[in-house]
Amino acid sequence: MTVSWLITGASRGIGLSVVEDLLKDEKNFVIATARNPDSAEGLKALSQKFPESRLALIKLDVTKADEIAKAVEAATLLLPQGLDYFISNAGIINKPLTSFDDLDLDEFLEELKFNTVTPIEITRAFLPLIRKSEKKKILYITSILGSISVGGVWPVVANSYAVSKAALNMLVRKWGSFLKMEGISFSVIHPGWVVTEGWRGYTALDGEVRAGHCSRLATKQRREGIIKLAEDLTLEQTTSFFNYDGSMIGW
Repeated sequence: MTVSWLITGASRGIGLSVVEDLLKDEKNFVIATARNPDSAEGLKALSQKFPESRLALIKLDVTKADEIAKAVEAATLLLPQGLDYFISNAGIINKPLTSFDDLDLDEFLEELKFNTVTPIEITRAFLPLIRKSEKKKILYITSILGSISVGGVWPVVANSYAVSKAALNMLVRKWGSFLKMEGISFSVIHPGWVVTEGWRGYTALDGEVRAGHCSRLATKQRREGIIKLAEDLTLEQTTSFFNYDGSMIGW
């Protein structure tokens, strides 16, 4: 039986590595979305390796309502049995080392909208397909920086990003409790420290920010951890805050 997955922000980093691993299992049909899939080298390489029955690339700028509607329309044609797994991975981080004194509030609003409001827009659009599926699972990629109980350990790291992720975590905590009544499992996962475009060479390690160090998310352990957690997620675990290794993180 085919199992369907849709991953947003799949052109590189976390998203791309998850897509790559999912395609190793022949039962999986993967929809990978990106702003410009035609220019995403990693996705292009995968599309040449795997047939359309295994991998579909859909153009999706998650900030544009018209593209969201078109992406849902395209996915609906591809998913007559609904969407089993929805992984919201797309996110941004602006100036991760900026203090609150120097924070550009327009950039802060951009982060809040992209990391918190936009996932609502995307998820609402795909909910009819999720409701139609057998698995009915939603997983948001978040950050341990958004943990109120843990996030204070890094007072100078990604201040506005941390606030936006804390808001995202509360969104899942509230919304997930409601969707649970429909049989939909909904949780968040911290994927581990990772060098991304947003960090531009900086990675938080052991409570410090050090230039030039790389804590690679795209390792076998971490990307497989995301997939395993999604597959093992139960209704009883809905609204949990997971680390990539399956352990729990405090809210």
